[in-house]
Amino acid sequence: MAKKILGALHWWDEWQLRVLVLGSLGVQWFLLFAAPMRKYTIPRWLRTFIWLAYIGSDALAIYALATLFNRHASSSTSSCANGGWSRALEVLWAPVLLIHLGGQEEITAYNIEDNELWTRHTVTLVSQVAVAVYAFCKSWPSSGDRRLLASAILLFVVGILSFSEKPWALRRASINRLAAVSSRVHGRERKPRRRWGLFTKLEDKYISWARTTHHWTTDNHQDRVLSDGDKVHMILSDMSLFAASSDLMRQDSIRAAEMRRQLEEGKTVQIQVEDEDEVLGPLSPSAEMGSKRWLHIAFGLIYTRVNVATTPAYLAFHFLLVPAIHVAAITLFAASRKRGYDPTDVKITYVILFVTAALDVLAESIRQLLYRAMSAAGVPALCETLPQYNLIGSARRRMHPAAGWLLKSAAHLGLEEEYFVCGREKLYRRVAGFVMLDLVRATYVDLATYRSFTGSNWAMSVELQERCGPMVRRTLRESFDESVLIWHIATDLCFSRRSRRPPPDAGGGTGDHEECTLAISNYMAHLLNFRTDMLMTGSRRHLLTEALEDLESILLRRDLDDTALLEAIQKAGESERLKYRLIHDACKLSDELMEMRPEETRWELMYRAWLGMLCYSASMCRGYLHAKSLGEGGEFLSFVWLVLSLKGAKTLADKLQMPEPDAQDDGGARRPRQEMPRTSTDDLASLVD
Repeated sequence: MAKKILGALHWWDEWQLRVLVLGSLGVQWFLLFAAPMRKYTIPRWLRTFIWLAYIGSDALAIYALATLFNRHASSSTSSCANGGWSRALEVLWAPVLLIHLGGQEEITAYNIEDNELWTRHTVTLVSQVAVAVYAFCKSWPSSGDRRLLASAILLFVVGILSFSEKPWALRRASINRLAAVSSRVHGRERKPRRRWGLFTKLEDKYISWARTTHHWTTDNHQDRVLSDGDKVHMILSDMSLFAASSDLMRQDSIRAAEMRRQLEEGKTVQIQVEDEDEVLGPLSPSAEMGSKRWLHIAFGLIYTRVNVATTPAYLAFHFLLVPAIHVAAITLFAASRKRGYDPTDVKITYVILFVTAALDVLAESIRQLLYRAMSAAGVPALCETLPQYNLIGSARRRMHPAAGWLLKSAAHLGLEEEYFVCGREKLYRRVAGFVMLDLVRATYVDLATYRSFTGSNWAMSVELQERCGPMVRRTLRESFDESVLIWHIATDLCFSRRSRRPPPDAGGGTGDHEECTLAISNYMAHLLNFRTDMLMTGSRRHLLTEALEDLESILLRRDLDDTALLEAIQKAGESERLKYRLIHDACKLSDELMEMRPEETRWELMYRAWLGMLCYSASMCRGYLHAKSLGEGGEFLSFVWLVLSLKGAKTLADKLQMPEPDAQDDGGARRPRQEMPRTSTDDLASLVD
């Protein structure tokens, strides 16, 4: 037994560095294939593995460098005894580990907070490069082959430059840097660029191509008009579009006053004052339908190296210099003398050099093939699912002997119930079509009026408001989290009571509203349980937890089927009002809704109430939280929020920055835009399709 242990220790001492370097290379290939999948809706367990690989890749490479340093730091260039010369080839792996530390282009950051740690990565860059260079210089024999030395130097060039790209990309992707367009909005020009010969010419050609492709304009007026992309960057950075518009209008007024003064002095000038719509720029006809594209672009800006990958220097380095250096390094290694080195190290070095070269050269082609394969397979992209959580269904699962034990065990391990549930793509497509159709037809931007039973209510018509009873009015005016929870339970009760009745006649028209109402209700409950901060600032998750415990206490008394469960909840809500306050209010609300006739009106009213809560929650969520959720697959709420923002609705940043206009303002004073741009019938038809 002792001999086996000593043999294992000897084997590990011999193979430790080889295992670490090969393991680091394997992790990089896994990230190459797995990182692009983050732009799609994938299971949470796969995201967990990607996160572990992202965290472990740096740790593995740093540990390998530390092992290399420890093994060779004490050896001198003239010491070749006891196998020192045979292991000298290991120092050639140091620059390869620097290449691995550079990471993959598609996973520069996993969480949005990683971008703010670019200074830490810069310090890591300097320290690890210093360790690698010191270990190499300390361990390389003075009589070593010059071709082998030249191969190592070339690999160091690739490793240092690749490693330097990571803190560069993180710094440019920080949330404050995303709003750099605001300087251009305020009319400030960038500093003159230094002339760097070929790179400057390439950059000029790139800018010219970008202006042609993306319809950038060069006149002074259009340079100050926000494009849809600029708007997305600003609202993701929690900046107010209305505040930017107000600043520009004030500048225009000052400019006009200066022109009038010059005109009075006898100078010929042209006075032009731009209004707010001209300053913000017209909303493109396909802005709401192209919101998915902007979500993808935002994901790339925050979590990948898109910010630096489109620069001429980056493109020239990766598409011209890197392939040439890898070919030269492999050629020099193949032509060098290898007598005296460990044959196993020679073979492993060949594998490392060839596989690392393939990783750098073929990465972009592999990513494009993955994107095409994922699109061909119909995998839903960011925010293209509608997660569902049903409070009553969760209570029943917890009371099941097997499922309940599994859920409770997972909770002790820190795994939420959401970990085992995926979003529903088909349900998303149907609900998104109906929600988008209503948002396009909306005319008022004050989304808080959904709970105001006046003519200003944007979600409900006056006719629907007249059908609302006292419970509908009261529950909509409760605190937002309570309102969501009460309406969620009531919607589930109404749907269960409705399903026990005979189906309506053909052409009743209630199916669409029923499905969308129940889907939005379950999605809002999902937000309250798993994304409380996104639902509304200050939302109380414990309300849902207490309601779940109340339902479990009701289920503990009997083994109930669906009908008996409904009756038990109704009876408990009516008889024990003080103990089950929220359930009592939900039961009274469901009774009031069930008395509403005809059935089409009831489901339309419930759908409109949920639509108002969904849009209000989306507009009141910070842009930073929407940007953060993109790193975890995105939320349907972000899709709704982006459409509302592009259409001119007031977000939380707008409400905090810009005061509401006074009622006694002069009639000629400019007021913020009060209507969302309308969309043609053709656009609506294509949107539903």
